[in-house]
Amino acid sequence: MASLLVIGLALPGCAVEEKLEPVLYTFEDGKINIGVAGELNYTAGEMQWAGAMLAQDAINGNGGVDIDGVSLILELVPIDTGEETVDPSGLTGVLNLTAAIEDVDFILGGFRTEAVEVYRDVAMENGVIFIDCGAAAEALQHSVVDDYTGYRFWFKGMPYNEYFLGQSVVRTLGAVAVKLREEMGVAADYTLNATIVADNLAWAYEQVVVIRGLLAGINVNLVYDPYWVDATGKTVEMQNVLTSIAGLDPQFIIPVFSADAGAVYDALRMSYVPNAMSVGINELAQLKSPWAAELSNPAGENQPACAYEVILDSWAEGLEQTEKTAAFLDSYIAYSGGEYPLCSAATYDALFCLKAAIEAAAWYDAEEGVAYAEADDIIEWLEDPANAQVTTTGLTTYYPRPETTAGGKPALTEGQVRSLYDLDSYNQTYTYEAEDWTMPAHTTHDLAYGPGLLTGIGAQWQWDDEAGLWKKVGVWPMYFGGDYDEALTDQYGCWNFAYPGTVDLVIPQNVIDHHTP
Repeated sequence: MASLLVIGLALPGCAVEEKLEPVLYTFEDGKINIGVAGELNYTAGEMQWAGAMLAQDAINGNGGVDIDGVSLILELVPIDTGEETVDPSGLTGVLNLTAAIEDVDFILGGFRTEAVEVYRDVAMENGVIFIDCGAAAEALQHSVVDDYTGYRFWFKGMPYNEYFLGQSVVRTLGAVAVKLREEMGVAADYTLNATIVADNLAWAYEQVVVIRGLLAGINVNLVYDPYWVDATGKTVEMQNVLTSIAGLDPQFIIPVFSADAGAVYDALRMSYVPNAMSVGINELAQLKSPWAAELSNPAGENQPACAYEVILDSWAEGLEQTEKTAAFLDSYIAYSGGEYPLCSAATYDALFCLKAAIEAAAWYDAEEGVAYAEADDIIEWLEDPANAQVTTTGLTTYYPRPETTAGGKPALTEGQVRSLYDLDSYNQTYTYEAEDWTMPAHTTHDLAYGPGLLTGIGAQWQWDDEAGLWKKVGVWPMYFGGDYDEALTDQYGCWNFAYPGTVDLVIPQNVIDHHTP
């Protein structure tokens, strides 16, 4: 691929149309090279590689990428960034991306925000489209708003940003709170208590702000300012935090963990705060491996630490967000030897989306025996909501470039919103207001959020009598009955629905008994 430094062309003092320096991709030798960038010897990176490998095998096994009737195969190129345990500064990523950049046509990957914002610039400066499959921070996507010329190559593959993560945590918690109040026999507006324990990392900061701001709307009271802990998981620190929480006796603990702290938290939580439900984000609680030795122990004293934990997640057993979900999850579990995937395995979906974009934009020169594509043709195709792709987690499309409000803030127009959301289908009286769609959250090249698009799921570890083990199943979005519920409807849609395969939430009896007035 021709590597070109991207330069924005503008004449000082003149209002001229933005011109973009063209970047031409050249696919030679009948293949397209896909870099997978991440800490490939660590959990999130291993799953990025596994997701991409499954997609590569499926695509190549089904004829490859079709360009004007000519089939090209995909070939993965590992790029170890060392961002989680070796070098979170991102400098190792810069070194290894620089060494590999001439040998790749596209890149999937990324995980730790602090490192990704450093090493991704190697791809941006060389005009290489990079689909982020791991780093949530909206600030990374906002660079596309601030400097479209330089960062137009940057797209989100998974997860949606921390503003939406925070909203989904509170929506999940609100649904669990409704069920807990019913089991406790208290009024629907009875106030429940919660604490937040979060990684002291960039991805969590704004998310905690969102969670704090929304709790009152579901009648949940935050009884202590958030506890911030070292993401590496220090046992003594976590013991001190949980001891403090035990004295507050909340109904809920809201974790915001992306790394080892989550495993330490769960290993200690049931001993220190046995009568609180854990509802939030805990990446390691999504996996079987931390609890493998106890997953066959039924409910009781020796049950696994993850028992009944409710986690914001991407996939769960038996759950079908789309017609592609079950096949992917079955394939991943078989490939991994029984493990569940983390969201970073969405390299699988990202590679299929990229395939569709390449097939739509590229052309084949029969005389040269070479395929070509303009980077901006691929970018424009990905930006068009008409090209939204059904993935294993929902419908993937991106927020567009914003207009500017009278107050000078970037915001989506009514037309842009309506191109993404089927607004009138759930509320005929809906009135668009520009301030509802200002950024952050609705950020260019970030994933569009809401019912019918991407919601995430609330998963819970439940005991399966037939299988004789604990499984992770889907419990949210949760259906409360009826076709429409105003209280569960907002600017994104009506949340009163459930995906096929959703099961009933289980609230431990000790939690109910302990907190019933």
